Amino acid sequence: MIHGIIEIMRTEEGVAKMKALNIPVGISNFEKIRNNGFYYVDKTGLIEELLKTEAEVTLITRPRRFGKTLGMSMLESFFDIRKNSRKLFEGLEIARQSELCSKWMNQCPTVSVSFRQVDGLNFTSAYDMLTMVFADLYNKHLYLLEDSHVTEFQKKTFTNIAHGCGSEKEVKSSLVLLTTMMQQHYGKAVVLLIDEYDVPVAKANALA
Repeated sequence: MIHGIIEIMRTEEGVAKMKALNIPVGISNFEKIRNNGFYYVDKTGLIEELLKTEAEVTLITRPRRFGKTLGMSMLESFFDIRKNSRKLFEGLEIARQSELCSKWMNQCPTVSVSFRQVDGLNFTSAYDMLTMVFADLYNKHLYLLEDSHVTEFQKKTFTNIAHGCGSEKEVKSSLVLLTTMMQQHYGKAVVLLIDEYDVPVAKANALA
């Protein structure tokens, strides 16, 4: 069994230095991989590609098992205005784009959500899981309730969703409300990252 990978590096003296890196089996969290010395295949060039496109929405569907979840985690670390990720990206391809990094790194309010857990044997159980996913997401952004720009209606709806007891109408508009409140709070457009977006549909088709 392979437990690690040997990375060959060149020191300033030109002497080859070998460093053992662990393989991140089952780990899709970019920060954890970078902070704990795991082997990482540099895909940060994706950031520049996304910023160059004029499209407001990008859908990444293929290839399977290519590390899309890790890619989403990487994008969250790069854009999220609440993080300080400069050290995480040191030595990676995107770090060579200093102007781009100055303009975009940790400069955008960011929402990241995964629908991987939205599963169930019927609509009711799957819907309950969806409300829990949104409740967990909202509880990460409770600071928005203190913003003076937030209306009482928004606060009430936000609280309902955060408690997992929002109406069907409120749950349907969860992402719209959250991104709207974040844009009001930060005064900037919001980056929305959705992972495993097709899981609810795939599960529903399987049960049909």
